[in-house]
This record gives sequence, structure tokens and C-alpha cells, in this order.
Amino acid sequence: MTGSLAPRDDFPILERVTYLNTASISLTPMPVRREIDEFEHGVVSLGTINLDDAAEARVYDGVRDTAASLLGCAPTDVAVVTSATEALCQVAWWLRPGEGANVVSVDLEFPSVTYPWLRLAQDLGTDVRLVRALDDPASLSLDAVARAVDERTEVLCISHVQYATGHRLDPAALAELAHAHDALLVLDATQSAGVVPLEVRATDQDIVIGSSYKWLTGTPGAGFCYLRPEVAERFSPPLVGWRTTGSGGMSFDATEITLAAGGRRMEYATVAYGSGIGLGAGIRYLLGVGIGDILEHVLGLGDALIRGLRDLGAELVTPEAREGRAGIVAARFPGRRAEALAARLAARGVHVAPRLGALRFSPHLYNDERDVATALDELSGALAEAD
Repeated sequence: MTGSLAPRDDFPILERVTYLNTASISLTPMPVRREIDEFEHGVVSLGTINLDDAAEARVYDGVRDTAASLLGCAPTDVAVVTSATEALCQVAWWLRPGEGANVVSVDLEFPSVTYPWLRLAQDLGTDVRLVRALDDPASLSLDAVARAVDERTEVLCISHVQYATGHRLDPAALAELAHAHDALLVLDATQSAGVVPLEVRATDQDIVIGSSYKWLTGTPGAGFCYLRPEVAERFSPPLVGWRTTGSGGMSFDATEITLAAGGRRMEYATVAYGSGIGLGAGIRYLLGVGIGDILEHVLGLGDALIRGLRDLGAELVTPEAREGRAGIVAARFPGRRAEALAARLAARGVHVAPRLGALRFSPHLYNDERDVATALDELSGALAEAD
């Protein structure tokens, strides 16, 4: 039997429920929670005794170092942001591809991946091309994406792993496709960072964005944005503030903007620093286990889920081949509402998510085969109930 890769005691709720919903919100391990609590207690109890100007200027230095270890880049390439959505919006409004240019994405993306470009289209006439896969998720492929890309494509904005279907694309192949047309690749790694190894320099990435509170086991309120050094040098942030400058804002010069080098120029304001601390702590927790080992673990749990779901009559939405998926397995049951099934499972202590008409299961390093067996057993009971 496949056991969890992390101590179950680090996730006390697992004593009471079966949690297979990391793709929505991860469980945060106790060591990470303690680090966040210690930092925030120091700030609210001691103010500048604990966080003076110099300490505030460097509060994210360790987080950038840790994120760089995860991504295979230099710490100067990384910005700590409040969310993946904020970073995507900053990138979109910096690039501002106008009339005559196009941006390519996919119609089953998480809305934050497409909305910034659709908003630009309202003002600038940008042609936003959404590869059709919503009606037939299995049709999503690199070839399908490539057919939408041409000499007028300025941006390819796409998820490494699709949030609803779990479909995983090859980042290196996506970068090759974009660069062959002199376009930038914006890769949303929200559903892959922390579960799929990603070497951003080795795979020739331009911009990679992710969130803390899913597979990175942090909390809401933080994310990261990698900017390739050549991209960062050109990046002119639409949002600026006292942290935007090379001094970390501590010169307090309000007369001119001297942008920080690298990705740090994307950071601009006083934010919920504790969430950023949690981002770094979550990444360290995962690196202590090994991202490659985590991927193998969740793929094995996914294999068991796929077998069990097929036995229950499901139509698999996620690719069955291991190279085409990561931590998400989604399946539909013909004639049954995913929302109703998810609610019944929750009432039975099994937590999954309904997405695009499918039940989405997303185990992480803290899950084991007993969780999968319990989920499948309870799902069998839920299917026996009438809608």
C-alpha cells in the first residue's frame, strides 16, 4: 500500500476527513503554519522592534531564494506577488498587444488566465484566440494550440496543468512554439508548481506564474512570478509603489522611480507579508520531500483513482497516460450532476470539487491509498442515491 510522503500528523484534519481537493485549496502543514504565526505574532506584538525598515526591505529575500531553488533560476528573477491573477494582469497591461496582434489561450482555462486579455480586447482591439477544448477536453494538445498560433501572435498564455481537467502540457514544447513565432510564453503554473518539477531556464520559459495556496501548501495572499532576465529588463510595471525601486523603497525618494533589477520590480506595496513567508516555508517543506518524488506519488494515486472510477462507470476527462497529467484526475458520470455528487461526498466526509461537469480529485503528498479507497467506496454509495 502506498503511504503518504509527509507525516499525517502535520495535517490534523486528515484524522476526520478524506481530503482530495488540493487543486482548490491545499492543506497547510503544521510547520508552515507555525512559521507564519511566529512572523505575524512578531509584527503585531512588537511592530518595528521586530520589523524595522531594514528588516522590511529584506523580508522576502529568503522567499525569493527558496522559490529560485524550486524553479531553477536566480533569486533576482523572482517576484513575490499577492496572487497569480495580479501578476497576470501586470504582465498583460505591460505588454498591451493591440489591434492586429493576437493572444492565444484555451477556452477551458481558469478565468484569470484569459480575462486580462479579454479585458485588453475591449480597449485595444486585441484578437484573443481561445483554442476550443471545452466541449471535448480530450482534444487539447500541443498541435491544437499550434494551429491557433501565427506570425501575428504576440503572447501564448496557457496553463502548465489545466485546473479542471488535469491535462498537462510540455513547457519546453510550448516555449519552442511561442519563440518560433517571436511570441512570449506566459505559463500559469498554479496547478503544477509543487507537484511537477519545472526548470524554467532549462525549458526556456519567459514568464511563469503560480499561487501559494494550492500545491505549494501555503496560504492565500501570495504567489510568485518568474521573469526571464531579458524580459525583466524590458518589464515596465503598470503598478508601482514604494517597494518598486532598487532600494527596496527605503530611500523614500518620491521624486523619481528607479526600478529594481530583475523580477523584484514587480513588487510595489506593503502586503500580507505573512502569506509570503508561508509561500517560502511551503516550498521548503516540499523540497525537503522532493518534487520528483511527489509527482511519482500523486501519479500512483491517480492510477488507483482511474482504475476505480472506470469500475464505477465514469468517463475519464483527464488523460490516462502519466505524461499527460499530474495531480488532478477528473471524471464525469453520464446523467449525473457533478455538483450533487460532490455535495454527497462532502456529507460523507470526502472532499473533492465539481468542475465543468466533472468530479475533480486532487491528492497531494499527504494522501495515501487509503484515502483513494475511501473516496471510491463513498462515491459508490453516493452514486446509488437518486438525484
